[in-house]
Amino acid sequence: MRLFVHDLPFQSAADQLSALASGQVSSEELLEIYLSRIGAHNGTLNAIVTVDVERAQREARNADAKRASGAEIGPLHGLPITLKDSYETAGMRTVCGRPDLKEYVPEQDAEAVRRLRAAGAVIIGKTNMPAGNQDVQADNPVFGPTLNPWNTARTSGGSAGGGAVATAAGLTAFDFGSEIGGSTRIPAHFSGLYGHKATWRSIPLIGHVPGGPGVGRWGEIDLACAGAQVREARDLVPILHATVGPPERDGGFSYTLAPPRASKLGDFRVAVWSEDAQCPVDHDVEAAVDDALSALKAADAKVELQPTVLPVDMATSHDVFLRLLFGAFTYDRSGLTAASNAALLARVAQHPGGEALYALRGTFQSHYSWLQADVVRHELRQRWTEFFREFDVLLMPVTPTTAPPHHNKPIDRFGRRIQVEGRARPYWDQVKWSAIANVAGSPATTVPVRTGRDGMPVGLQVMGPSGGDLTTIKFAELLGRELEGYQPPPAFA
Repeated sequence: MRLFVHDLPFQSAADQLSALASGQVSSEELLEIYLSRIGAHNGTLNAIVTVDVERAQREARNADAKRASGAEIGPLHGLPITLKDSYETAGMRTVCGRPDLKEYVPEQDAEAVRRLRAAGAVIIGKTNMPAGNQDVQADNPVFGPTLNPWNTARTSGGSAGGGAVATAAGLTAFDFGSEIGGSTRIPAHFSGLYGHKATWRSIPLIGHVPGGPGVGRWGEIDLACAGAQVREARDLVPILHATVGPPERDGGFSYTLAPPRASKLGDFRVAVWSEDAQCPVDHDVEAAVDDALSALKAADAKVELQPTVLPVDMATSHDVFLRLLFGAFTYDRSGLTAASNAALLARVAQHPGGEALYALRGTFQSHYSWLQADVVRHELRQRWTEFFREFDVLLMPVTPTTAPPHHNKPIDRFGRRIQVEGRARPYWDQVKWSAIANVAGSPATTVPVRTGRDGMPVGLQVMGPSGGDLTTIKFAELLGRELEGYQPPPAFA
């Protein structure tokens, strides 16, 4: 396949790797294309917050030299990529959106970053995110907001919003990120990408900054997992092969990705959970579900809509998620200040039945209370295991709407609202559908389905059994071929 310079930054990582392997383009040339686009567009989008040009150029030259020497190379060799700014990178600023880390330059790479480098990836720089990963849009006091390339008045999503925008706008081959409640899948849905949440604990998060820096780098925050945002679903496969596996400290433990359960769309057993009174969705999301159902029907796949055998209702799953989430957030002590605690108490006093009450209970819960939630979590994981004996994948919304406008309440996290078909809904409804997979520990992959009434991308997510990452990715790849799939944002193409 002959790739042209104009199209190259929007091609799949797989096609770019093929072009590198065949000599159609060198790693140096590909890097310069991306650096040129970053120079032209990043000032508007604010997606990439740190770029190390000299180091990236040196890595690209070394990659080309190693390829020319005939030496053994990795699955991502010579490919220029970005990283979410929550991963430590040796010698490169790692801020995590936090003012207290504004000048932090780690001395070593996070474990996942080390593996990406070993696979041959060339690190261009770091992408924007909310402070400490704790928001559904990429905005922080250090770097400000990332703008959606489809409409700059709309949010990029979060927490990996900078990476989604950089990937969608052709500023990187892909972005490697992380999530705790939809942080890869929500921005991918908002930007028209395939986004993947890996099976819980399949990729080590050693050196993922919210747990550190310092001695905290060796901890792995509960619920959190790695992920990536790409332009084609198949790009996720070499990323997982490069990064999945236990840390050295786990000794003889091993983790192997299960093969896809099917290779044709019609051979998948598909459950569809498309609506729930706990989190209503708008017409655009309903239309995306209809498009997907039409494609599945045409492929003669086995489909069950709103199955009666769902392992859990959304309200129960989300209650467990919030208890675990706010327990996990207490590990990042930078977010627990006298001022933030006072603001939280004031919000609960003003709205005793509101969202802030969950945050208060979760933040100051006893260890016994957390253990109770943990037990329920594992019971739900077992129920999902049984569910995925009957079905291969579960198709669901990602969020209730397309990307909403940037919120105007940066401090008050519990006073925000989104509009769903003209009705005000809690801002944090945006994580309810995605959080189901986080509680289950399951892999989940977003699929870009269509364009909404407002001209914004609309996606759905595919959840599968733990360890079944290649199943959700294959299903997303096959379904995406029958739908709209990734499209370059017109203003940045």
